[in-house]
Amino acid sequence: MTIQNDIPSQEAGIQQEVVPEGDDSEMEEALERDVRAALADDPAAIAEEVRNLTLSALTKGTLERDAIQRVVRVVLAGATNGAETAADGRKALEEALQGLDQALAAVAQAIRLTVEEAIGNASAFSRQTLQRRLEDLSALESLFVETISQTAASAAGFTRKTLTEVADHARASGSAVGAAVKEGVPALGRAVAETVSDQVEVTSSVLQKEAALLASIAGGVLRGIADRLRGSQPPVVAEDSGQEAGEGEAQEPQVGS
Repeated sequence: MTIQNDIPSQEAGIQQEVVPEGDDSEMEEALERDVRAALADDPAAIAEEVRNLTLSALTKGTLERDAIQRVVRVVLAGATNGAETAADGRKALEEALQGLDQALAAVAQAIRLTVEEAIGNASAFSRQTLQRRLEDLSALESLFVETISQTAASAAGFTRKTLTEVADHARASGSAVGAAVKEGVPALGRAVAETVSDQVEVTSSVLQKEAALLASIAGGVLRGIADRLRGSQPPVVAEDSGQEAGEGEAQEPQVGS
């Protein structure tokens, strides 16, 4: 799969679907309810179910940092509530967190592929926009860990203990999303510095449009990754852009644990 043809010139406008606030609230309520219900299932299936629910929610919008964090918080709310009534609450919660970690690893893969292709079409984006997107990618693991820690602070009993242990383990030993982030960030950073020229004047409105466009494209890439993880599509390959960061085929996201 290539996303390069989806990247218009910098001057092009962006039309995004405006989702009414009430619809957002309804989708979040449905996501929390579905995650809570997933924890009542066979523990062996929880991680995959939560991963798929998380990816489904994320692909309905654009992959911007605030939107990702909102979904993570809703998934954690559903998981902690579901754990309270699960047959083995601790195990169910651990599996749910694993599924969330796997979903964010896929998000990291989608953002990385998007930036790789954008570097190959460098005239469409400013260096500032690509650097900010790399910063968002680099922050994904801390978003995962810190949101778990924040949820733990307001929890109690085994829920608090489990959340704290998972966050501590991720800090000490890493996570699936952390591994996916580290896979390409250094090379991408060098490629941005070497191949994307600085623009003397880039207005805030242009930066906002570029950021929204990259986030929207990444959402489309994530849909392909999500379908592949569910087994409904063949592997997606990024087109070789000839840059250091994009050489060869795109690697599968490391979402297993």
